[in-house]
Amino acid sequence: MDEYESQYIINFVALRTERGVLYRSGNPMRGEPIEIIIPGEGELERIDRFLSQSLEMELSRSLIQNLLRHGHITVNGEHVRPNYRLKTDDAVSITFPEPEKLDLEPQDIPLDILYEDGHLAVINKPAGLVVHPGPGNRDGTLVNALLHHLRDLSSIGGVERPGIVHRLDKDTAGVMVIAKTDQAHRFLSEAFAGRNVVKRYLTVSAGKPQAEHMIIDSPIGRHPKYRHKMSIREDGRAAVTELFLKKVYHAHSGVFSVFDILIHTGRTHQIRVHLSSTGLPVIGDPIYSKKWEKYRVPHLLLASVYLEFAHPVSGKPMRFGIDPPAHIVAFIKRLEKETAPAS
Repeated sequence: MDEYESQYIINFVALRTERGVLYRSGNPMRGEPIEIIIPGEGELERIDRFLSQSLEMELSRSLIQNLLRHGHITVNGEHVRPNYRLKTDDAVSITFPEPEKLDLEPQDIPLDILYEDGHLAVINKPAGLVVHPGPGNRDGTLVNALLHHLRDLSSIGGVERPGIVHRLDKDTAGVMVIAKTDQAHRFLSEAFAGRNVVKRYLTVSAGKPQAEHMIIDSPIGRHPKYRHKMSIREDGRAAVTELFLKKVYHAHSGVFSVFDILIHTGRTHQIRVHLSSTGLPVIGDPIYSKKWEKYRVPHLLLASVYLEFAHPVSGKPMRFGIDPPAHIVAFIKRLEKETAPAS
C-alpha cells in the first residue's frame, strides 16, 4: 500500500538507514519483539539515545528509558540500564507490554481547517503531527484533533483512523482531505487510487539538477536488504515524479534547489526516493540523506502545498493551495542571507 494513496500501512519497525541499523523481525502490534543488530556507528553510544534517534516509531527517549527499566528492552538477552554503552553487533530486543484498549479521546489540538462541509474537510497538517495513534503515540495525533474539531467522521478507516483517506508522514506538512461520511470516503479513495487527484509539493533539496524540468520515471519497491526503506527497482511499482526547478542557491553551506513537484503516482516515500536517487536528497530527510543532521532543520523540508479533486457529491472541482510552512520559509530566508540566488 502507498503513502499518498487511500490505503496504506505503517511499518512500525522502520529504522533510520544512515545509521546502518539492521533488523530481523518484529511487529509490536502483534506482540512480536523488534530485534536489532547494532552497527559500528552505534559503538559506545548510550542505548536510550541511540534507539530514540534510530527507530522510526517516534518513541521518545523517556519512553525508551521506561521500557529499559521494566525489562522490555534487552541486550544479548540481558537487562541493561538506560546508560548502557552499546557495542558493535550487540543484539537488542524490544518488546512492548500489552497495550491498553485504545479509547480515542477528542483533544483540543490547534487545527488549520481550510474548508468544511457536510461531506468532507480539508486541513493544513503541521509538520511534527502524527496522523493517527500507534505505538509511542497513543494520543496527541491528528485523529484526536479531528474528533474535537469535526462533528462527523467516516468509519471506513476503522476505529483508529476515522476520516483518514490518505496520510502524510509526521514530518511532512501540508494539505490533506478528510472524509466526514462513508460515501465521501469511498469516492475519495477511488479518486486517489485512480490518479484523479492533483498533488503538488514544495521541497528544498541539496544539490543542483541537470535541467530545470525533469520527469523521473523509475519504479519503486521495498529495498532488498533494508526492508524499512524504499528503493528504485526494476520489479517495483510504476512511479512518476515531475520536477520544476524554482530557484538554485549557491550558499556558504552548499548548493540548494527549491522544487515545485507534481506527483503522478503515489508510492511510499516517492519524492524522497526519486530525489535521492538523482543526487538531490530532501533537506532534513533522516532516511534517504546521509547528511540530514548537518542542516539543523526541525522537520523535513517537504510540504504538500496543493490538492485538487472533484467533490464527492456535487462533482465540483475543489482546489486548495497553501503557502510553504514556516520551517521551510525560514530555511530559504537563511539561504537568501548567505548568498543571492544563482541566475
